[in-house]
Amino acid sequence: MFSDLSSRDESFETFLSTFHQLAPHARIELNSGQSAFRWRGRFASTRSFSWWEVESEIDWTCRFAQRKERVGLVLPSSGTVNARIRNRTIAIDRQCALALSVPDVSSISYSGRGKHGHVTLEFEPAAVQKTLSAIFEGATLRSSELIPRLDLASPAGGMLRALGDAIGAGMHDARLRSEKSMALLGEAVLRLVFLNFPHRLSNRAQPHLTDATSRQIMKAVDFMRANMHQPLTLSEVADATGIGVRSLQYGFRRFRNTTPLAYLREIRLEAVQAELASPLNLLPIKDVALKWGFTHMGHFAARYRAAYGETPSETARLGRAEAKADRSR
Repeated sequence: MFSDLSSRDESFETFLSTFHQLAPHARIELNSGQSAFRWRGRFASTRSFSWWEVESEIDWTCRFAQRKERVGLVLPSSGTVNARIRNRTIAIDRQCALALSVPDVSSISYSGRGKHGHVTLEFEPAAVQKTLSAIFEGATLRSSELIPRLDLASPAGGMLRALGDAIGAGMHDARLRSEKSMALLGEAVLRLVFLNFPHRLSNRAQPHLTDATSRQIMKAVDFMRANMHQPLTLSEVADATGIGVRSLQYGFRRFRNTTPLAYLREIRLEAVQAELASPLNLLPIKDVALKWGFTHMGHFAARYRAAYGETPSETARLGRAEAKADRSR
């Protein structure tokens, strides 16, 4: 779902009905008696999170009617945001992001002199729990007690802003938008939040890091080989193996002397090399690379040459020469 909406001197009721499409659990109140104002909104959703970008000329407050285990992320573009969290008021401007455990939030107010705006991401409980459990096995959102403010001038803040921009671009450009790509970007945002925002679990030792057995790592390898044409995430591999992401990473270092992602890249390169070298291959190099998960041709070519000592085109040329020789016999 994607809606690109704007209005000029529209009623407050129009604003409410539009906003309600993606946030039916939220109640909006104006901070003045004005009932007509200019606003613009872009609204979109995936199975794992919703996204909206709103600009307005009037101050307003959002109150939550439901208390599901959602995580919200607010990135102001102008003006200020004030959130009432666990009986404390947290204020931010465009230099900061606000990470919210929705059950802890009483209200969020948006204000500014003239036009003000923000981008908000709100993640569904299943996506939140999946990512949180992968990082801190057995943890819940309620036990984390996120400290909300993150300085966007920090390295993690810069990455968070970049991921927010990438999601925004994907949401309102049909050529880029896909459920899988948005899910991957959303998971990256959640991991960044849980690994870089202070919370009660930050200093908790990861349990069971040595629990991954050689049998489980072999199971992970089998899953990767069976699905390496898919855009796999570490969470998906870990789930299929029955262990956490950290245990998966530890196990690969222990039993394979590499990382899961490096191993996945290695077997994908093997698949590309085998296909390009085959006399039966009729696909262009780019199509073969894309088929096996390589989307950046420059990075792909460099990694291929480092692995095999020749370029993809040289491998393909040898394969075609072999096919030609076979036909001439």
